[in-house]
Amino acid sequence: MRPRTLPRDAAAAHYEAALRFVDLGRDEDASKRLDAAIAARPDFAEAFSLGGYVLERSGRPETAMRFYRRALELKADLPAAWSNLAKLLRKQGAFVEALRAIDQSLRCLPGDADAWNTRAGVLRALGRLEESEAAAREALRLRPNFPEAALNLGTALLKSARPKAALAAYAAAASLRKKFADAICGQALAFRALDRLDEARAAFDCAVKLGCREAVSGRGCLDLMLGDFANGWEGYEARWVDGKSVAEALGVRYPLWKGPASPPQRVLVINDHGLGDTIQFSRYLPLMSKAGAEPHFLCPTKMHRLVGPLVEGRIFEREPVDVKFDAQIAISSLPRAFATRLASVPDETPYLSAGPDRAARWAARIGAGGFKVGCVWQGNPNPEADAARSFAASALAPLSAVPGVRLISLQRGFGEEQLCENPPPFPIERLSADYDADGSAFLDAAAAITNLDLVVTCDTSIAHLAGALGRPVWTALKHDAEWRWLRSRDTSPWYPTMRLFRQPTTGQWGPVFDAIAANLALLAESRGLAS
Repeated sequence: MRPRTLPRDAAAAHYEAALRFVDLGRDEDASKRLDAAIAARPDFAEAFSLGGYVLERSGRPETAMRFYRRALELKADLPAAWSNLAKLLRKQGAFVEALRAIDQSLRCLPGDADAWNTRAGVLRALGRLEESEAAAREALRLRPNFPEAALNLGTALLKSARPKAALAAYAAAASLRKKFADAICGQALAFRALDRLDEARAAFDCAVKLGCREAVSGRGCLDLMLGDFANGWEGYEARWVDGKSVAEALGVRYPLWKGPASPPQRVLVINDHGLGDTIQFSRYLPLMSKAGAEPHFLCPTKMHRLVGPLVEGRIFEREPVDVKFDAQIAISSLPRAFATRLASVPDETPYLSAGPDRAARWAARIGAGGFKVGCVWQGNPNPEADAARSFAASALAPLSAVPGVRLISLQRGFGEEQLCENPPPFPIERLSADYDADGSAFLDAAAAITNLDLVVTCDTSIAHLAGALGRPVWTALKHDAEWRWLRSRDTSPWYPTMRLFRQPTTGQWGPVFDAIAANLALLAESRGLAS
């Protein structure tokens, strides 16, 4: 017997029922109705699109992706499917494809405020901050009472080093939704950037009470910046790693290592942040050994040769199956485990070194003439990183005017193009094409730095490397610098050979490099190099 053919409008009835169940949060009932709708009408694009949404909400993103794509095969001008696909791609970090998808959605429905808001978030992730701001403003033009768009606008403005404007946007977002924790946390970050620290703390406290994990971390970083390490490290444990909590990102394989008072244990130390953090906190690995632990370090292969000598146990990129551990800890959690306070920072340097043979090779390449200043101007190119801490290579002009000074680029990869596409009107020597090109990070940089008189750098991994090598390093900091550089001081407790030069106001690098040049002239003169 052939199955009874359902009437043509039965599919629509099932679909409308599914919409009601979605609104009620009854995803299982919605899925059953959508299955019935698709059975009745196999080319029902809207049902596939809604099915993708339900699947994604139920924690099945890959299946959801297939449903969205099937919906678009059936109906290429379906804006909801394009928009939902874009949001899913954004969550997965596929930002370029997400932008293409959201632009397709807007071609189908140009007046969709939600799509414009999604576009703002995707553009921010791509580092296109001006376009992100414009997209958020368009979302707000189309829907003035749109708290998420105001939040996106505030974040784009804050990342563009415009904290006053960002504060206004965050305040607008908070006024549009009661107890909007993310907006209140944004206000705290903007207050901090504006040196309104009491207001920043109050806003962090409010957001924390509303359950905002980012605010816990933000308040911890504020404590650290002000030198309150006792409270700061506790808050810092709430930091995000790739958008997840530390435990979620690293996995809970073994109990947490409790610090030097623990019994002798084999400890898995897991790298949890960028390369600069790895260099800064690797100083604790030998201290673990002195305390009776046996640290084994899980970190990117390119860091193995640099920090390997500090590790008593093994260093590896993937956790070995043949080794079992008693405990684990993230490397950035080691200061907390050691109860580090401002007065007890382990500041003995150097704790890293360049191999003597490599150092000798770079000494011959660099030569002995002049006062040799290594320069780095560009930090992490990840758009979600802090672009405001970098400066243009042209900002180094005042240094080039100091008699006897040779500027030598230590920049590797992103940022080097500034010397080719729009070179500054003064000489910056470039190291050879094989500089740090062998897959091991910083080995040549360490050898080169060993043969320089000074390093001048933005807040990036080279600052940590030079400090860890015990070499003179002057670090140019944005006005609202990271917690690790504390506040209103020109020295670092972490690196005795480092001097800090800070922007007097947000975005102003000119005074920073005028001050660096003036001090450099005095230093060069003391070496008998001034003309």
